[in-house]
Amino acid sequence: MKRWTTVLGRVGTVLIAISLALLLVSLIPQLPLSTTRGSTHLSPEQFSIVFTPGSLTPQQELQLAVTVEGTLTVYLLEISVEFQFVNGTFDYDFNLTDLQKLLAEHPDQIIWEHEVENSYYKRNYTPTRVTNATVVFYNPPSSETAYVEYDVALKSSLAPGDKVRNIAYWTTPIGIILAIPWLANIWKQRKQK
Repeated sequence: MKRWTTVLGRVGTVLIAISLALLLVSLIPQLPLSTTRGSTHLSPEQFSIVFTPGSLTPQQELQLAVTVEGTLTVYLLEISVEFQFVNGTFDYDFNLTDLQKLLAEHPDQIIWEHEVENSYYKRNYTPTRVTNATVVFYNPPSSETAYVEYDVALKSSLAPGDKVRNIAYWTTPIGIILAIPWLANIWKQRKQK
């Protein structure tokens, strides 16, 4: 029994040490990779692609802040958008009907969507795997012209902060529970000497 107490206690202290290391890693500040700021007016049934970083990795976080006057649906889609040079200007390689068709036929490519009406909206997204991502604003047909100000930032970190902290929060109590009997046994032995 003493051998198992020692083994479990040492495993517990290792878990505590790993948890502390993960907490320290999660406190390392993120490195800003790119920022897109702007504002636009969107008429009913109009959309705007405001940010398309290409692929995101689990070490990257997308931070979106939007202020809307009117009604607007904000999408983060798991697609990659290419730009085309058409008639002397850059344009997207799909139009509104393609967007509606994509949303109807591939709801699995919608990472998240949120309707914002006359308010401020903020959301962070950290992928669990390498994925394409594009931020799209869409003004539904039944609303008026919407004015939107947005700030989209892409930041990179050593490890995904929230996920690493969650692991540390779970492993610390487990490590403490495993280490207490072993540490109490060591305390008793030292006290007897």
